[in-house]
Amino acid sequence: MTLFRIEVRRALHRRITWVLVGLALAGVVVAGVVAFTATRGVDPARARAEGQESAAVMAQWWVAGTGDGLLLVAAFLLAMGGLVGGASVVGAEWRAGTVTTLLTWEPRRLRLHAARLAACAVLATVISFALQALFLASFVPAVVAHGTTAGTDGAWWASLVAAMARVSLVTGLAAVVGASLAGLGRNTTAALVAGWGWMAVGENLVRNFLPDLRPFLVGENTGVLLTWAQLDGAGFSRAPAVAVLTLAAYGVALAAAGAARFHRQDVAGA
Repeated sequence: MTLFRIEVRRALHRRITWVLVGLALAGVVVAGVVAFTATRGVDPARARAEGQESAAVMAQWWVAGTGDGLLLVAAFLLAMGGLVGGASVVGAEWRAGTVTTLLTWEPRRLRLHAARLAACAVLATVISFALQALFLASFVPAVVAHGTTAGTDGAWWASLVAAMARVSLVTGLAAVVGASLAGLGRNTTAALVAGWGWMAVGENLVRNFLPDLRPFLVGENTGVLLTWAQLDGAGFSRAPAVAVLTLAAYGVALAAAGAARFHRQDVAGA
């Protein structure tokens, strides 16, 4: 736990961590201003009845069992932020050439690797949940001045909090993936290129040429996890629990690969 706390503090002292948080906070402010301005003159009853996505209609912040809801806008950005943040925490160590010094202080590499990944995962998860809360809170003025809270009963609030927890879980997993890829490539850029390349190119190639493998893709399983429901038009069924286990298996596999490389590699010149 001591090593974990140290890694948390070290991650929080990284400039990129606060740059990402700052960008997210700026986005929250912009989202709140745009939502308040854009919802002037909107008929909230009609928007809710027609299922129109409006920040002034609180029930549209999250629609349980579907891929609809303003929360999913934040989900994508937070996952990308988690990937960048996790990659930067590990990649910066290699770029700065301080790995050897760090191992002099803590020579047990696997223990250090585990503590660092755990710190990335926990920080990304906690920060993600806090930013989601601020993101949704920025819409409150629009709801109060121009909208409605109709349909937001206890069940809706429970589903919203559960969705926020799932988004935070995905963000934490993305941070672990980014950190693991950065460890394998020994720099931040390699991790980001690999992560973005697979999601933007690799998975699309699999969808087009090997459609039978779609149930195993990261994008599809992430979609099932976030919505906690079957994907419309996906052509296959995937239980949410299976999607969680699939994503967790990928994360564990990458973490194990990163640990194996870090345990065996020569860091004398790092």
